Amino acid sequence: MGGHRLSRASRGAATTAIVLVLLTGVVACGRPVQLKSGECKSGDPLAGVYFPSRLTVKNACTTVSGTVDCVKQEPDGDIHIRLRPDFNFQGLLTPANAYQQCDSQKDPHLVVEVIPQVGHLPFTDNSANDGGFVTPVAPVAGDHVTVTGPYVWDSNELHDLIYPGKEVKDWAEIHPVWNITVDHPATSTSAN
Repeated sequence: MGGHRLSRASRGAATTAIVLVLLTGVVACGRPVQLKSGECKSGDPLAGVYFPSRLTVKNACTTVSGTVDCVKQEPDGDIHIRLRPDFNFQGLLTPANAYQQCDSQKDPHLVVEVIPQVGHLPFTDNSANDGGFVTPVAPVAGDHVTVTGPYVWDSNELHDLIYPGKEVKDWAEIHPVWNITVDHPATSTSAN
């Protein structure tokens, strides 16, 4: 009878171990996570970004606040937000950020990039699903926001074609942005 109890105990332990392994697999392969303001994503900070070698991670998780001056949909599926950082975050800007302007606001801007939830041709690997997080909703011009994501410098040499003769290497970005919280929505006069 003692052997029978050991057999049941062994079966119970084996069943528990299998359930734990299955649950761990479900969590690891689960749905993308909705990150909260100031919450850092675990793992590779550039997961889900196409051609990540163009970006140099300066801080794997940074939270910044500022005013959105313009928002633009890009051909790669990203949404580029030009953020005029609050005074205490001005030090994040590099000299190349001077070329990140909006038509209505010529100050240097921090680039904040929202990547698509699912990549599309030709950038199928540009995907928040691959990064394990939910794409935040883009704000509108005039919103005061707090954003969280990796602080990177973009050294993409293709930018020399867009800004010929200018020193645009290593502009600062939050890329990809994991959370955008609107602290103060745009008013009708600030959005114009």
